[in-house]
Parts: sequence; C-alpha cells; structure tokens
Amino acid sequence: MSAQELADLVPCSLDHVRHLQALGLLTPEEGTYDSTSVHLVRLMDGFKEAGVSLDEVGRGVAAGELSFPLGLFMPELAARTATFDKLGKELGRSPELLRRLSFEVGLPPLAEDRVRAEDAEILKLIVMRLDLATDEELSRFARLYGGAVQRMVTSGLEFFDQAVRQRVAGFDNLSNEEKDALIYQKAGDYTELVASIVPWLQRRHREHSVLAYVVSVTEEFMEQRGIRPPQPKQPPAIAFLDLTGYTAFAEEHGDQAAADLATDLAAVVSQAAKAHDGRAVKWLGDGVMFHFTDPGRAVLAALDLVDETEHTIRVPARMGVNPGPIIAQEGDYFGRTVNIAARIADYARPHEVLVSEDTRQAVGGDGVEFELIGDVALKGVSESVRLHRALRP
Repeated sequence: MSAQELADLVPCSLDHVRHLQALGLLTPEEGTYDSTSVHLVRLMDGFKEAGVSLDEVGRGVAAGELSFPLGLFMPELAARTATFDKLGKELGRSPELLRRLSFEVGLPPLAEDRVRAEDAEILKLIVMRLDLATDEELSRFARLYGGAVQRMVTSGLEFFDQAVRQRVAGFDNLSNEEKDALIYQKAGDYTELVASIVPWLQRRHREHSVLAYVVSVTEEFMEQRGIRPPQPKQPPAIAFLDLTGYTAFAEEHGDQAAADLATDLAAVVSQAAKAHDGRAVKWLGDGVMFHFTDPGRAVLAALDLVDETEHTIRVPARMGVNPGPIIAQEGDYFGRTVNIAARIADYARPHEVLVSEDTRQAVGGDGVEFELIGDVALKGVSESVRLHRALRP
C-alpha cells in the first residue's frame, strides 16, 4: 500500500507516517508498505503515549538492539470501508445500537465512525441471528463474549511472558539479537497454537453443554405436555470453598506468591471436582464456587477439597454445601440455594465442611457422618438454617 493508504488504515496523518519513516521505524520497499506496517505505526503510538521517546526507539532499531517483526503473529488488517450509519440503514437498526455493540465487545468505535469490513460482518450476524432479542439482550450478549475473550487473551499474554519471554531473557549463552529472534519465533508459534486451541475447545465444550441442555429442556417439555408423569429429581448442589488465610498470606508474602498459591489451588480444585462429577463455576479471589449434580458427591468432594487444599498449599480451607433449585445464566448460578451455600461457608471455621439439613437428607449417610450444630441465623438469610458438620466415618 502507499503511504497515504497506510495513513488511512491506521488511521493517522500522512505527516506522521513520513516522520516514522524518517526515524527509521518504517522501512517501505520500493515506496510501498505491507499491511503489518499498520500494527507498527500503532505500536509506535503506544510507545509515545507511554512516554517512550521515538527518537530513542529509532536509535535502538538502527543499532540492532530493537526489532519489531509484528507480521510473525499479528493478522493482516481489513480496510475500514463501512460506517455505522451505512450499516444501520442496511440492517434497519439504529447506528447507536451498532456502536454500542462494538463498544461492548471491546472494540470502541473511532471518532470518524468507520468500521472494519470484518467487524461489520460480525455485527450483522449478531443482529440478524438474534433478531428476537431486545437491544438490552444484544448488549448483554456482546459483553458476555467480548469480556470472556478479552480476559482469555490478556491471561494468555501474561502466560507467554512468564513461560517464554522471561525464560529466554535468562539464556546467558545467547546474544540480545538471538534472544529477540527466538522470542519472536516462539510468539509466532504461540499465536498458531492459540488460533487452533480456542475453536477446538469451544466445539468440544459445546458438545457437552448442548447435550445437557437438550436433556434438561426435553424433560421439562415431556412433563408439561403429559408425555410422562413428573419424576422426582435429585436437586443439584452448590458448594463454596474459602481460604481462611489467603488475604494474610498475600500481605505477608506478596502478590507473586499469592498467584503461585492460586495456581496450585487450581490443580487441586479441578481434580477433586471432576472426581465427584462437579465443576468449578468461578473463582472468587480467596475461594471457589462449585456446582455438583448430586449433593452426596458434593459433600464427598468438599471433604477431599479441605484435606487436599491444606496438604498442597498449607492454607486452611472451609466449605459450605447446600442443594436445591438454582437459576442458571451464562455459565453462572444464582438464587437462594447459592446464597445459602455461600453463607454456610462464611459461617464455617477453618478445616470444617458444613452442610444444610437438606444436604444431610439428600446424602443418606453413605461414606459420611454428620454432627448436628443446630439452627443458625446466617447473615442475609431470612430464616435460620439447620447446619451439620460433615465428617468421614
């Protein structure tokens, strides 16, 4: 592309492109630029905003101490040929809604209001495929996927920095130039890996989730339509694990040690939950929320989790378990059952697994013994809850 086409795609002024070329930061071949030059201009703008002197960056590039081969892991950019006004007229929806959706997936519209062709196509799909959804529901959909992908990308870059870049920086047998080349090569490999693993995992998890969803909905349809009489259901259970000394540990040992502790906890959590047909729903800073299909398995998992957590990371743990109807939304669970489980965990002492009366009745005592604590007034719960301490026989 020409210098003017590059400036239009960034977008920036033509003088800015010429200035970067004069500093040696842009190197056209035979007067033209490839599409990755757009990323380079934006990177230089990022340096400038961070207070980094572009003159110094240019000298570093000239001396061979800095290099930015972004084409190894950054995509080619599509031109901004559409506008939100034009797209809104085509879809029969307000441009304001489309701007809002773009913002909420994490791509704030430019002041000039142009939109990339690939972005326009996705916005079209969202509006057309979810034509029954209200504007608020479309906005919630955009936040759901935009936020999840942003968190995943950010966490992935943090992982790459720790597992690759920092490790290569410690290779004393390599020159700085060799280190840079190796890091960029590994960055390209990492990009290819992520580009493959994300759609694969999405497909595989969708298989499981869709089948579970169809079973649940079909059961409801069959009961509502009289195809079979309602069958008694075993309610699911929600459990909360709380690390009672996590905050003190983080204050004493620092954020990195706390992050390492969380990594070790993740391995324990995943193994114990899966062994009892459960899953970790979300992390809560100093704890974890779980969903189990069977209350009995939830109690057994809780006992394992308290033991394994303390054995692995040397921080006391406590847990609360409560079964009952729950409201599922966007991979999370809500409602009274969840609130009571959280309050039971808050009431528990270190090393304890406390359960509600409903839990005790659903378990039947197989592999577990219960010690009555009594009727307890839990914070935020209108009626007292009868609690039991779960113990191994």
